[in-house]
Amino acid sequence: MIKISPPMAITLGVNAAFLAFYTGYSKADKAYKPSMIWTVFTLKKGLNHTMVELNKEISLSGLGTLAVAFLPPCKEYRKELLRNSIAMLSAHTVYSTWKYYGGKNIPSLSEWWATSTIGDLMDKKTIVRGVKRASLILGVISQGLLWGDFLKVSPETKNSLICGSAIVTGTAHFYLMELDYKW
Repeated sequence: MIKISPPMAITLGVNAAFLAFYTGYSKADKAYKPSMIWTVFTLKKGLNHTMVELNKEISLSGLGTLAVAFLPPCKEYRKELLRNSIAMLSAHTVYSTWKYYGGKNIPSLSEWWATSTIGDLMDKKTIVRGVKRASLILGVISQGLLWGDFLKVSPETKNSLICGSAIVTGTAHFYLMELDYKW
């Protein structure tokens, strides 16, 4: 019989929930469609589509696991849950950087210096680019907070405050990256 530790069971449960309810939700139809999960697992729309969907799922599961780690019943498992969360979020970062660097979601570094993120946010013609850049900045802050806490860069700071800030900035990153712009 396979024995799974409680933190791994929690992490797998969070992953299963996001896979079922996020991946199975159609934004276009504003309805739950379980067939969308099957499409991901069977590679019906191709490997690229499956990888993109699983990348979103793993990022949300990383944030979800991070939040669950601070629930009172999970206190004794917090360290392992935080490690699991960092692993998932780091995998998301590596894949996203590999997949999107140099494109509209993650512009190359040379493009960052050519225009101002705040200027882009203030101009109707470039607001989408500004929002994507703001999203990236929030994602970097979230990862920095988590890794800083994990590596104990500042041992006197409150673990819950740092991780709470990482949840907020990480969620804002995800929200801004997922916005559909119709203008």
